[in-house]
Amino acid sequence: MISTKMEKVLDNLTTNYMPFTLLSKERMSEVVNIVRFVEMREGEIFQITGGKGKDYLFVIEGQLNVITSGEVRSIDGPEETRKAPVILPSKPATSTVVARSNCIICHADREMLDDLISWDEIVHMMEDTNEELASQLDQVRNSLVFRRMPLELVEMAFARMHTEQVKKGESAIQQGDEGSSYYIITSGSAEVYSTGLYDDEPQKIAELQKGDAFGCEALISGNTRSETVVMKEDSILSVLDKKDFEELISNPLIKTVNQQVAKSMVDTDYIPIDVRYAEEYDDSHIPGAILIPLFELRNRMDELDKRKKYITYCHSGSRSAVASLVLTQNQFDVVSLDGGLRDWEHELESVY
Repeated sequence: MISTKMEKVLDNLTTNYMPFTLLSKERMSEVVNIVRFVEMREGEIFQITGGKGKDYLFVIEGQLNVITSGEVRSIDGPEETRKAPVILPSKPATSTVVARSNCIICHADREMLDDLISWDEIVHMMEDTNEELASQLDQVRNSLVFRRMPLELVEMAFARMHTEQVKKGESAIQQGDEGSSYYIITSGSAEVYSTGLYDDEPQKIAELQKGDAFGCEALISGNTRSETVVMKEDSILSVLDKKDFEELISNPLIKTVNQQVAKSMVDTDYIPIDVRYAEEYDDSHIPGAILIPLFELRNRMDELDKRKKYITYCHSGSRSAVASLVLTQNQFDVVSLDGGLRDWEHELESVY
């Protein structure tokens, strides 16, 4: 959530500043994910490290100087960057911003902004021929797994999808079944149930609406389905089969590291996250690990800090791969331990 003041600043940015003015209303809601606003008092200094591309800097309020490689550019007001933003150097170079008055600046990830503009063009081209398909394509891109995928892979995945109609009360997937497909709700809604280790009956754990997705965990982990999804009304699903999912999605998204690299990461600044059950954690775990069982992860991500780096692990690596996917798609810097504690030869500790 952003404050009311920042909402007004964001509205100012998307209304008055190029190239944000090129974006459709559908894409406007995504701008908050690719920019950061910094409020500065007169005399304050702020350093910006370049991104992969040459990022943009916009002045929303005030006057300032931008120093890059010894050169100084003076910005005397917001109007100077509305049509021509300051171009920042790519990493590892840095720029120094010196506030000459109280001001608000906006640092925008240029590559991600280019992606938004490109995606708008793709959707608009499809709308010219089939508005319904364009809407479905947009749903696919905005689903959890596809949000950070390259545009070409999203289009390829969409081209390989087929649709299924599931009636009210029917199950799209069943807990315990083999994972065979990934699903996005094109229209309709559903409820998610799961039977835990100590449950006598399935427990409702979530509700899904149009645009929500399910079914990826079993495809990534190789385990059976951990939940049952029951439709609340007659629904239409977009379906990507397992073979296509693995080819297009699973491998590019999940970063794994071997045991020695993981040990070095843990010894420096990576925080281990144990995604097993509490009983397994109590028996043995990596020193300093945070316990967040996989089935609790979605509801406990607010306990983690996106400024920090994490390494997920479980017994063999399957659950941690799922956890890594979920966290990656929520903008966390995370890797998964290949082989898990099964292959871990380093120090472990117990609560006993």
